[in-house]
Amino acid sequence: MRKISTPFTFCFQLFFILILGNSILISQEINGIDSLNNSISQDTSTIPDRETKSELEGPVKYSAEKITFSINGKKSYLEGDVQIEYLNMQLEAGRVAIDWEKNLMKATGIVDTTDSLGNPVYKDLPIFREKGNEPIYGEELEYNFKTQRGKVLSGRTSMPPGYYQGEEIKKIGKNTLLVRNGYFTSCDSIYDPHFYYKSYKMRIIPGKRAVAKPIIMYIEDVPVLAVPFAVFPMESGRRSGIIIPGVRNTSYGGRSVNNFGYYWAASVYWDATILANFFEKTGMAYEAELRYNKRYLLNGYIRGQFAPKDVTTGELTKRWSINFRHNQTINETTSFNAAGSLVSDEKFRQDYSHNQQDRLNQLLTTDANFQKRWPSSKNSFSASISRTENLNTGELDITLPRLSFNHTQTNIFPYNASSSGKRKWYHDLFYNYNSNFTSRKSKDFNQTDNSYINRGSTGWQHAGSISLNSKVFKYMKLNQSLQIQELWVPEYLEHSFNESTNKVEVADTIQQFKARHTFSYNFGASTTTYGLFEIPFTPLKVIRHKMDPIISFSFSPDFTDPQYGYVQTFTDTSGREIKADRFTNNPFSRTTSAESRRVNITLNNLFQGKIIKNGEEKKIDLFNINFGTAYDFLKDSINWSDLSTNFRARASKDFDFNISTTHTFYKATSDGRRRSNNFVWENGLAGPRLLNFQLNARLHLAPPVSKEKKKIDTDSLAMVDTMSVPMIGRDPITEGLKTFSLPWDITANFSYNYNKTDLNNISKRFDTNIAARLEITKNWRIQYTASIDLLNKELNYQSFNIYRDLHCWEMSFSWGPNPQGYSFFSFEIHVKERALQDFKLTKSSGGRRVF
Repeated sequence: MRKISTPFTFCFQLFFILILGNSILISQEINGIDSLNNSISQDTSTIPDRETKSELEGPVKYSAEKITFSINGKKSYLEGDVQIEYLNMQLEAGRVAIDWEKNLMKATGIVDTTDSLGNPVYKDLPIFREKGNEPIYGEELEYNFKTQRGKVLSGRTSMPPGYYQGEEIKKIGKNTLLVRNGYFTSCDSIYDPHFYYKSYKMRIIPGKRAVAKPIIMYIEDVPVLAVPFAVFPMESGRRSGIIIPGVRNTSYGGRSVNNFGYYWAASVYWDATILANFFEKTGMAYEAELRYNKRYLLNGYIRGQFAPKDVTTGELTKRWSINFRHNQTINETTSFNAAGSLVSDEKFRQDYSHNQQDRLNQLLTTDANFQKRWPSSKNSFSASISRTENLNTGELDITLPRLSFNHTQTNIFPYNASSSGKRKWYHDLFYNYNSNFTSRKSKDFNQTDNSYINRGSTGWQHAGSISLNSKVFKYMKLNQSLQIQELWVPEYLEHSFNESTNKVEVADTIQQFKARHTFSYNFGASTTTYGLFEIPFTPLKVIRHKMDPIISFSFSPDFTDPQYGYVQTFTDTSGREIKADRFTNNPFSRTTSAESRRVNITLNNLFQGKIIKNGEEKKIDLFNINFGTAYDFLKDSINWSDLSTNFRARASKDFDFNISTTHTFYKATSDGRRRSNNFVWENGLAGPRLLNFQLNARLHLAPPVSKEKKKIDTDSLAMVDTMSVPMIGRDPITEGLKTFSLPWDITANFSYNYNKTDLNNISKRFDTNIAARLEITKNWRIQYTASIDLLNKELNYQSFNIYRDLHCWEMSFSWGPNPQGYSFFSFEIHVKERALQDFKLTKSSGGRRVF
């Protein structure tokens, strides 16, 4: 679930937990250990652990280049590559002094040189490590072995999402810390960060809460934001906290403060967010969200938006929306889910949403679904309800309920190798069955008198099929299937012919059970053939042709024939036959009149190549070309349907294209708009007549990566070592230009369409979408996208995007100068670290965002 807190809270919580809460840093302030002058030298690099009367919890192991002792004072002095281990803690330093009687240790660095002002510069500063935590670096460290309390000066460490530092940390009680001058930044230039957060005084109870005052944000050492104090929790995981708002300008509400609110992490299973948006001209708007999640059981959310005023006009009209989603796994085979949306008015999404898809989508849908499966028996059951409203027309469709039972494909005569012997043809007989009960209510708009018509329908449909898959002559596959449907309705219509209006009208609705039976039959045959062609004297040695011819036949009768009794037939005054369906008022489908006796013919071709390069054999796909047509036995003319062809090829990884065509076998009529019943080859040899041609192509352009550049990328360390040594006879500028590159790439998608279905109105369209990218330097990137009408030489859309990497910050600028459409610009600078991206500067125009 989402974790939300203020950036201040997030930064300092990590700061306290990862740095200030370590036990090695907490102690009461102690006096310095005696000077190293009163000591006895001993030239040894390591010594074994010495016995002491101190009440330590374990042995202290240490080693150094030089170790000296003060026997009377019971002190040890270590210098040069000091290594100390105690329990699960380790210390590395240049110099360490230990008082064994008081169990005290002080670690510092060694003076290496002096700066320009004569101040000493230290090396080998203390590094403290504790198992499970990041190492802590400091200028001086004091530690009590017995109490495990200590003090660190100028301590620092790193841990995602950033780097942390504190000038001095003390412990004044059992669980209380005092911190002076604490810092946090996500900038990896920790000695000179581009930005950081600072608090002069902090009081911390580790693992519970912290109080800091004040909290100041600095950019380039300039304070830009401050709060007098803050109290925040330090518990791990999700945390409650205030959400920092953003500021922006709108064309309708003026200046606004957006998304100011509070996040409440109520428990590990649910949380809540409340946001407020203030508009200078039009007032307040609110948003709330409640989310819940229990793994493997349920999850969901409820979101609401409310505006006591219309923020676009300022009028006192309450507007709102509610969205919800719920998913629940009851057990391994049972689940329940629901989702929906409700709004106060039909214009709410258009006025309040900043998402273009939401603004265009005017269908309001709410549904709930329950599912149950029985895997061993291949059965399943579902129950659902749904509500769909068209916000533009006001039309409403409610389904309450929809019940469905399904039995998936199963052998009629299961085959068992141990008992059935040789497999017989009837072992390939399968069946499936499904049943659907639906009750619907609807409110439809009547354009005749601008009124609404309320309708209702109920029905129960059963559908089943029997299929047989077999092989003949080893290479031919045969597929047969018989589909049967039965519809039950509690009422049906009786129609009558009104001679005065010359129309068929509904005479009565008969409240009586009635059934409708329909069926269809399909038969198909397919096979696969191969061909090989050798091509000498070329890298392409062999072409492999895979051909899949498929022929299928479908049959279904005309169920509007009077012999079935599903449709009434009338003749109007002009002698035209009119059919009226008794089953019009049902939630499934009307009685079909689509009698079918049709043969479908398909021929799929795949051409592959075998290339031998550098002694290795590689298989590639060259291109696909597929054909399809059909013959209708029921038509008295123009029985052949159009011939469709699809050609697809990929010339390289940077270029591929697809060509689709439609041809007809018939000549055009005299007006050029339709097909005649004459084949194109009747008066001489001629091919099918072209109706439509479409080409789609993708082209990608980018500079090649040179071998020298690849070598640098894979062996950069070796190159750095080589460049550090002057090379006689080589100009460094010339050598640098050899490896200089300006990364760029362009992707262009072309679409060309030529249509001559109507010979009097031949249409053409040629468009391209372009996306280009140029990296001027490592930190500067420019992107451009455009949509262009190449035939009319018009620019449909374009946008520019400029990106600048500002080390720990980043900047982006987008500009869309579109005189014919929607023009806009947006500018943003924000912290790169995701946890701190609420700190940003934005400026935009165009669009409309309220929530």
